Amino acid sequence: MCHRRWVVAGRSPRAGAESILEPSGGRIRDVGALGDILVLAHDASERARPATLTVTDWSHGPRSAAAFERFMAAQHGAAHAVTESMHDGPGPDESSWMTTLAFESPTRFRESSAGKQARKRYLVRDGDRWLSWDADWGAASDETEREGGTPAPSYAFLLDPFELVSTLRLEPAGTMEVAGRAAVRARATARDRTGGGGAIHRIGGGADGYELALDMEHGVLLRCEASLDGKPFHRLEVSEIEFGPIDARTFEVAVPKGAEQPAGWFRPERLELHELAAAAPFAVFVPAEVPPGWRLVERLMTPAHERPRVDPAVSLVYASREGAYEVTIHERAVGSEHRDWLTWRREGDLEVADAGEHVTPRHHVRVVREETVVELSGGDPALLAGLVRSLVPAPVDPPRL
Repeated sequence: MCHRRWVVAGRSPRAGAESILEPSGGRIRDVGALGDILVLAHDASERARPATLTVTDWSHGPRSAAAFERFMAAQHGAAHAVTESMHDGPGPDESSWMTTLAFESPTRFRESSAGKQARKRYLVRDGDRWLSWDADWGAASDETEREGGTPAPSYAFLLDPFELVSTLRLEPAGTMEVAGRAAVRARATARDRTGGGGAIHRIGGGADGYELALDMEHGVLLRCEASLDGKPFHRLEVSEIEFGPIDARTFEVAVPKGAEQPAGWFRPERLELHELAAAAPFAVFVPAEVPPGWRLVERLMTPAHERPRVDPAVSLVYASREGAYEVTIHERAVGSEHRDWLTWRREGDLEVADAGEHVTPRHHVRVVREETVVELSGGDPALLAGLVRSLVPAPVDPPRL
């Protein structure tokens, strides 16, 4: 058999350092060399398709939030704002979910929930046609969503990891077995001091380091673990994988038998402040005054939804002039269904809550006005208390020009 020899440019030659890669895409030998890992990742997209794989996505909530803060600070400097909590809901700090991806190409794939969430949701695309279906929220498709881009699979990058690997500094660390397959292992850190960009964000931005495992034959990223201060906070791991043809029926763009036809995404409506106040089935309140330079940057009305039940709500976001600080206001009717993961305590005429050191926004203040629950959240508890005490009814007339 004719073999092709790969030599890493600039490396000092040493016995056994050169690897032999079969032209047909066979297994690399002497996988400890850095050049072997780069070749594996570079050619993975040609070797790995088509493939069907099941991925477990695990995260640790507080450590993930701390790493994300570090990532954002590196990307945007000390002045940055995060408007949503990284720790969603009560329960253990750890969470995980499973997903199965059947992938032929970026325009022909199916990504479905697996494990305990099997048959709960999926995203399928075949050419220009696509469908996103959720057992609770219904379906949307290329016919209902004419604007915006086509949804993409979350885990396809595992089959083409070169962009990711190229943003890391790699150190070969031997071999291991993942999903019953031989894999080359590497330790890594982000090359860019700002955190490595979008590719790094997929595996855990803000990490001190990463451990990777690439399939020794196809180059697929079988495992990746991101750590902060020596403790893991995000892990992707393939539990099953098969390479080869996929049944064409897998890519059928259709809802399950008996399910409702696509009606479009359920999403909040962006309205002018006076329109929002008129549309809400409860009184809407706004601060009478905000700090100098602050402005209202977002106004959303969440309409009622039957399945699953969603009660109407209003969300307002105020931001400082440079966008470094934000205050979010959530409003809903007293007695509406609401999942509350915070622990509240009474301080005078207000209720306050602290979400924890590694959760953004950390501070929360709420009050009831005219049968409306108004909750403010942000980074400065004194500012929140002042704003909530200054609440007045939102205007119902359009502003004068």
